[in-house]
Amino acid sequence: MRVAFLSPLPPAKSGIADYSQELLGELRPLAEIAVFNSEATFDAARFDVAIYQIGNNADHAFAYRTALRQPGIVVLHEANLHHLIAEMTIRAGDWDAYLAEI
Repeated sequence: MRVAFLSPLPPAKSGIADYSQELLGELRPLAEIAVFNSEATFDAARFDVAIYQIGNNADHAFAYRTALRQPGIVVLHEANLHHLIAEMTIRAGDWDAYLAEI
């Protein structure tokens, strides 16, 4: 099985990055894993499944945007993604996108 794993990884200062690094060690013996920490090179057609690790800060924006476009398994590490959405919209000066998302 070919698995795309989209998550921030160390050296990102994120507990999810550390968690993902540990999880990858356990997953690699079970499947062919390709890791992405950017949406730039991700081609969903090359994989059987995508796993998105999504938390509540800007480090996860690429995984969030990609998950909206490509089906897969989403692991939400937060009950509320408001800070992620605010980073992606308000900080970019796009209040219309913020209001549409919220």
